[in-house]
Amino acid sequence: MVKKNYYIYSITLFSILFLGTSSCRKSVKHCVNFDKTGYIVGDTIRADASCSEHVDDYLWAPEGGLEMLGNGTSPQENFVILPLSGTLSRTMSLKLTNKKSEKTNWESVIVL
Repeated sequence: MVKKNYYIYSITLFSILFLGTSSCRKSVKHCVNFDKTGYIVGDTIRADASCSEHVDDYLWAPEGGLEMLGNGTSPQENFVILPLSGTLSRTMSLKLTNKKSEKTNWESVIVL
């Protein structure tokens, strides 16, 4: 009986330790900085998400009126502002992921 209880306690302790260490990974925290506060058509937007925390992977995606210059998978990305009538802003999305979580935010800049 003592040996059986020891076995049960060992499995329980192992399970607690395993689950405890696998859930210690923190959720991603989103942060983006831009090189300017306003842009004109033809400007290059320099976006930097290296201030984000607990990130394994980055995925940038341009919306209408933007052309992405890189491959969209690094903390920093550059976008060229294309002509787009009737719109005073441009938007890009950034998806941040790690093994525990993912978060997608949309960032907009003003086009003068």
